[in-house]
Amino acid sequence: MKVTKCVWQFHDKGSDLQPVFDYFRFCTNEAIRIGAQKQCTSKFSLHNELYLKLRGDFYAKYVHGSLECAASKLKQYRKVKRKKQDAKVPYIWKNMLKLENQGYKISDGYIRIPIRARQYCTGKLASYVLESLENTKLGSITITQNKLIISYSKEIMQQKPSDFVGIDRNLDNVTMFDTQNNSKIHNLQKASKIKNTYKHVKSRFRRNDIRIRKKIFQKYGIKEKNRVHQLLHSVSKKIVSENKGIILEDIKGIRKLYKKGNGQGKKFRGRMNSWSFYELQRQIEYKARWLGLPVKYVKAAGTSSKCAVCGSKMVPEEHRMMFCPCCNVAVDMDVNAAKNILARGTEDVPDATQSEAMKQSKDAEQIVLSQVSQPMKT
Repeated sequence: MKVTKCVWQFHDKGSDLQPVFDYFRFCTNEAIRIGAQKQCTSKFSLHNELYLKLRGDFYAKYVHGSLECAASKLKQYRKVKRKKQDAKVPYIWKNMLKLENQGYKISDGYIRIPIRARQYCTGKLASYVLESLENTKLGSITITQNKLIISYSKEIMQQKPSDFVGIDRNLDNVTMFDTQNNSKIHNLQKASKIKNTYKHVKSRFRRNDIRIRKKIFQKYGIKEKNRVHQLLHSVSKKIVSENKGIILEDIKGIRKLYKKGNGQGKKFRGRMNSWSFYELQRQIEYKARWLGLPVKYVKAAGTSSKCAVCGSKMVPEEHRMMFCPCCNVAVDMDVNAAKNILARGTEDVPDATQSEAMKQSKDAEQIVLSQVSQPMKT
């Protein structure tokens, strides 16, 4: 199985690459404009339409990267336009460029990036980047104003672990329950506190100039994102280090639950919409696949409200506890959800309740009687 990761570092070649940034941005925006007009739906159709037109004095491989970026933006644009007919055609503002592995070269700890014919820009790679790229296959590189991102891949043997772990993601914690009946809770309240702190700080800004206010908001937003992502990296690393199969909820459409007008408070909607549930999922998934561990997804409906033992409806109590009237047992809501996720992923579905079983047997009995009462065909 082929798996892919990325490693990045800062660089100081933004001024040297500025002409290439401008050229790449022009090619991408031109491809988006013409692709939207002529309904080009793939990178190959954009290539046939625009390659000869966009190829200029710069390195020709940049046209391929720009067309790939334009194709992805057009795909997203068509998806948005199905829901919103007056959606605007996307436009690239930021400095960036993308280059496939045939276009650059890494040698003696340095990376060489072509600009024009026999004109290159070189930069030194950090030691941790070189260690990550060792014994791997290089992929494409993405360069922004101050970052260099290198993708790399390798072949991994898929493991068949004997143990699996069900993971329930919440706003303030991550709860795990494995096949050995062990539960573990990772606290994420610090991430929520960081978000609330930065939200409070940004609410105090009083700037009349929208350009300055936007730059300051972006600065603090990046700081908040980096601090939260570091906490999520620590938690995801601990989860994957147990070397067990991963079972996660397939969470979809959760942002629609906390839209304005749903009868919820502004603060509550703000907290729930700041929940980084997908970022944690992304980190767990790529780290698990890099080690060859399987990752499964199950439906999220009813994992917290149904008993993991008998499958009956549970009654909520104080302090995030749930009570099962059939089993006469109280259990933590998150632990119960992790148990249900594990059971669904391992196809160990709990038995139905007594009332449901009686209903099923009654329906079966009626079917048999109806078949017996019918005359036999000869």
